[in-house]
Amino acid sequence: MMRSTATKVFARCYVGRMTYSSQAKILATNFMPASFASTRNFASLSMADLKDLRSLSGAPIVDCKKALGETDGDVDKAMDWLREHGAAKAAKKVSGRDATEGLVACEVSDDGKSASFVKVSSETDFAGKSSAFVDFVTHVAGATLASSTTGSIPEDAVKGLEFESRSVQTALEEAIVAIRENLGIATATKVTTEDGILCSYVHGKVGGSNAGSAAALVEIVGSADEDTMKEAGRKLAMHIVAAKPSYLDSDSVPSDIVEKEKAILLSQLADSGKPPEVLEKIVNGRMRKFFEEHCLTEQEHMVEEKNPKVAKALKELGLSVRRFEYSSISA
Repeated sequence: MMRSTATKVFARCYVGRMTYSSQAKILATNFMPASFASTRNFASLSMADLKDLRSLSGAPIVDCKKALGETDGDVDKAMDWLREHGAAKAAKKVSGRDATEGLVACEVSDDGKSASFVKVSSETDFAGKSSAFVDFVTHVAGATLASSTTGSIPEDAVKGLEFESRSVQTALEEAIVAIRENLGIATATKVTTEDGILCSYVHGKVGGSNAGSAAALVEIVGSADEDTMKEAGRKLAMHIVAAKPSYLDSDSVPSDIVEKEKAILLSQLADSGKPPEVLEKIVNGRMRKFFEEHCLTEQEHMVEEKNPKVAKALKELGLSVRRFEYSSISA
């Protein structure tokens, strides 16, 4: 009995004289499960590897430590671990949250014959301007441009696209780990032309990329030289971002929209007492104003001197516009 008590007293005194780190080491050795100690040796982690993983993934330090601990300090395997566990955890956490911010991006091929037009959403404006998000948006735009599919591409199909040896799905997972927000590919479209040229303008570019708050893409056709077409197309794309037309020309406006607008105008004039033929002239005049406001070719060109109508400005150059795309974060 006396010997047992003396042993306990000696042990308490000995531990009391030890440093905190020594006590922690003894506790870890005696009470930590062997499997945990062998596979999660955080003390042996390289600070350089931790820094590299943090830089590559953008994930929080605590997640990077855990990933390296789970993969014996292998940075490449730790990246895979973060994608498998970190992205899944982050995606589950942010799933269902509204993503109303983001960026619009446009990439045009060197020959001007193909282009991508994408809109990617984030939850906050702050995250939407982060380097990790910009990199993801430009990756989506590049993958869409490299795709063999033309027209609108569904989100699931976009995720399966490869670009620069990396899938969009992998890029998405890495971005979610880094940003910790709900991210989504709102739209992705590839446009091509055989006899025309594609031109774009991106407003509010972020980080020197081709991603910004709004963008427009136009297809220009005609007999002018390439430089003239590119300059006219760039100016027209700038006009579109500013004027936000809804239709290409008056023939592009759906008939039900036209009839609805005429009905509204006639109801406004119902008590005017004017004869039908006069009412028709008034309605036709106001419909011209409607087309001038909503149709690209009928709008006053906001970038050209003296603001001629778009159709007239292009015609003087031997050009016309065949189609356009416009999108913004607020649209």
